[in-house]
Amino acid sequence: MSFESLEQNFANSTGFILDRTVEPPVVLGLAFIISKNRAAACASCLYNYVEAPWAVAINFPHADLVVGVKAITLHPDFDLKTAHAKYLAQTGLPDNFSNVQLNDLATVALDMQLAPLPMEKMTQLSNHLTLPLPNLDIETSGVINGDNFLSVVTALLESEKAGLLTLYGERNLPIAQIQLEAGSIKRVYFNTLYNEMAFSELVFRKPAARFIFQKQDINWDAVKTMSIMPANLMTEAKRRAAELPALLEKMGGKQARYQQAIVQFNIATITNANIHKLVEKLWLSLDGYITVEKLGQKIGVDTYSIVQGLRELVNYGAISLLNRASLFTCGKQLGNPIVSHMDFDINPGDPLTAFYLDPLSGAPVWRQGNFAGVASVLHPKNLLHTISIDSPISGALILKNYKLIGVHNGSMPPKVGAGDTTTKPSQMIWIGALLDMGARRSANAETQERSGPHSSLSGLRSLAPAEVSEPIEQLEKYVCPACYSTNTQIGPCFNCGSIIETPVEELQPTGLTNKFSLASLQALKERYGITNKQLIIAGSILLLVAWLGMILSSGEHTSETTPLPASTIHHDSAKAVDLAVTAAGFKSEAPPGYWYEDTSEITKPAKSFGLYSQSGNQKVLFVLFDDLAPVLALPDFINRPLFSGVSGPATATDMSAKVDQGSQILGSGNLSWYVGRYTTATATATETATITTTEADQARVVVILVGSFPAKIETKSFLVIGQNFDNGISYDYKSALWLIDHMAQEFTVAGNQKRLGGETATVKDNNTGTLEQENVANYATEEEIKIFLGQLKERLQAQLSLPEKAQEELKKEQSKKLKATLILGIDNAGNVKKMEFTESSEWESVNNALVRDINACAPYTNVPKTKDDLLKIVVSLRRDIINVELP
Repeated sequence: MSFESLEQNFANSTGFILDRTVEPPVVLGLAFIISKNRAAACASCLYNYVEAPWAVAINFPHADLVVGVKAITLHPDFDLKTAHAKYLAQTGLPDNFSNVQLNDLATVALDMQLAPLPMEKMTQLSNHLTLPLPNLDIETSGVINGDNFLSVVTALLESEKAGLLTLYGERNLPIAQIQLEAGSIKRVYFNTLYNEMAFSELVFRKPAARFIFQKQDINWDAVKTMSIMPANLMTEAKRRAAELPALLEKMGGKQARYQQAIVQFNIATITNANIHKLVEKLWLSLDGYITVEKLGQKIGVDTYSIVQGLRELVNYGAISLLNRASLFTCGKQLGNPIVSHMDFDINPGDPLTAFYLDPLSGAPVWRQGNFAGVASVLHPKNLLHTISIDSPISGALILKNYKLIGVHNGSMPPKVGAGDTTTKPSQMIWIGALLDMGARRSANAETQERSGPHSSLSGLRSLAPAEVSEPIEQLEKYVCPACYSTNTQIGPCFNCGSIIETPVEELQPTGLTNKFSLASLQALKERYGITNKQLIIAGSILLLVAWLGMILSSGEHTSETTPLPASTIHHDSAKAVDLAVTAAGFKSEAPPGYWYEDTSEITKPAKSFGLYSQSGNQKVLFVLFDDLAPVLALPDFINRPLFSGVSGPATATDMSAKVDQGSQILGSGNLSWYVGRYTTATATATETATITTTEADQARVVVILVGSFPAKIETKSFLVIGQNFDNGISYDYKSALWLIDHMAQEFTVAGNQKRLGGETATVKDNNTGTLEQENVANYATEEEIKIFLGQLKERLQAQLSLPEKAQEELKKEQSKKLKATLILGIDNAGNVKKMEFTESSEWESVNNALVRDINACAPYTNVPKTKDDLLKIVVSLRRDIINVELP
């Protein structure tokens, strides 16, 4: 096998582990295929999701596939307690050794069909993954919605207090730190960036959701303090953030990819010596895989500096836009399973190779190093190597002679007193440790066995693994139904990955028979030599006695189960269900813990229904309007939400009345929503004007979701009001959005079919005479494609931006320099999937301009639907005229 084929197979078999419950999905680590339906990864990436495998997906970017996970099995000696402690102790600061643990190995059973997320468990998982906020030496805290970040910093600077401002993102994960002192900003850290660049990036990206300001500080090591005035720093950051959108568009957009246009580039040719180091790093980082958006994180500079550096390299002709969508093969086919080699002799100093995908770009990366011995005498399968892996996530393949022998876990901390720290050792686990996962129960399997397969998620703060001390021969045995290998736990088979289900337990007799079970009779038979005939007679007498006992005791037997109070039992209202199904397109059955409530008495004369949940603390009201007023004029309903008992928006001095807002597809239209803070009708005007973040004042504020969407019945619409079922300060509005999306799932599917050109036709079965529904895919006609091509031509012509030197060339009657042709592929969703030049201009800047203009117009709307989901178009440039036609 050639090296290119080997690399392609490794790339197609390696993917990124994603937490798909957040948006955008978070990359947890790397995984690679080891059998038909099983993959291996590091346990440190997956231990939080053992009881929630549905929350995990694996993205194989080179194969362009995303698969689900059925089950997760950790190595039996992986220390869950230590892993949980490290998760809870996150600071958001650089820490190269935070995830290094012994026996860091796990396997996952793959599900090729990505199952929908269980809405009822989403909140529970989020709660368990949310870190507790610090509660020591807190001066002030609050919510950041992106726009008020600079206002928070300004207020703290004016107070002239010294301390640490920490910014938090999703699940209370710390993402940035700012040191303040005597009205000045001393140091800043965010996403591998420091000081001015970090602050500029914070203002541009707006990643924070909340903040805490504490008197204490952290150890900044050798980070220099800033001397720039805070006002100047904030003014410059705002200027850069305002200019960046237009600058990025000129460079082809955030998702644009650049490649080296020449073999060598002399940095000295750039006259501005201040950017030599930046340009050199940028030049070396351009591989055709990484997008402009992630280049800054790759080389440690802010996005504004990236754009400036790219512009310089483009002007000097050193780089060019990639002339196709990406370098990924996108063959929709996973690579062959990577074979584990466990019979290798390995000695200190032996050369090793690492393979992994760059987490920022997905590019295949190879690194060289040596074997460096055993990491722990007590755990000899944990080994050391000297391969320098610059990836923050674990799971790289460690190879000897290009054969898999281990999995990279992370860099080791330097030993105390060590003289030479230039070569930092890293830890890997020998791939033979996979055998341990089938020899005895893992700690997570015991936890599942204690709590049951359908139990709630174990808390991060309470779960502590039990030590496995029983001998192997005393463990229970389960036979795999696929390969018939013996396993010691239910779940995925260690050999083939097939799921072993829990065997049906034999019902144990109760009452009088509990003293003489069939097992005890069998024991008596063997002990006293009783024949089968005598055993049958004795069993019959025993069953007769048990039957008589049940009859005599049936009149006096009372159930030990305490019935639920009538007040906690809720039944669906038939009237509410009918309105929800016919007018809103909702499912007729509410999710577990919810019920349909008839609320028309509250909203009369308007019809309405409610979806309530006492356990989920949700009360979502749906009011039917005979027109589209809520859809067309939602802001008119936001100022004072109907039927909610509030007087108006909260005019707080330390928090914004607006919490969040957005829009998502629902049914045949969109669900537009707004979440805000409102004062209750009982609060006085004086109280409203003096609301603060103290607990007493927050009690006068309620958070309410206001939304709207078109009804299933044409010309009608629904107004949505979501709030707590019981009184409370906070409101989980995301659960309400998930609830609405889940209930309207079928309505949305039908709407998507219409959007994609599919219609539902009624056909008659000639054999049975019954009517059936059949989906008919309406592919575009020639006339529709012709209309689209005309619109595309006008759009590209208006977007055309030739380089300045082309103006002189246009004066000539004929010019090959202003002549280029490419094949453009656009999918049904309007995304550019293919871009290949069949005729290139002599000027690379003209080719770049054509690619940039095409990307700037994407995504395209009203794309004609085709069978292969790709409309191929020939785009040609002749002088300054764009022409568009079919191949």
